Amino acid sequence: MQPVPIEVIAPLPEGWGICLSCEMLMARANLDAPPSERGLEEYPPEWQADFHRLSDWILDLAARYGNSVRIRIWDPRSLQGMWRSIRYGVRRYPTFVVAGHKISGWETTRLEQTLAEALEPLQG
Repeated sequence: MQPVPIEVIAPLPEGWGICLSCEMLMARANLDAPPSERGLEEYPPEWQADFHRLSDWILDLAARYGNSVRIRIWDPRSLQGMWRSIRYGVRRYPTFVVAGHKISGWETTRLEQTLAEALEPLQG
């Protein structure tokens, strides 16, 4: 069965530089600061806190659901992220699109319910 798609649309730090695959390889090899930390200190504390909250949330979803979900993160300032923002009518960040259903903001309960409903056919 195909994993449930989760698209996350949220602004990302500008300091990430190169592609995410390369960033992750560099971080795992201890060659540089982790991608999620590089350049983050240049942003206001509340933006940093929101980014850490979003990162923790995404990593928690990935750890709990594993191969049952496919998480893609889109920066609305990129062409692909802008397209998705327009397509889904995003007006607030972060926005999660779970199997076509949009959840805006930090609505953890609604996200969990929508994800459980999308995963139901895979489990039964």
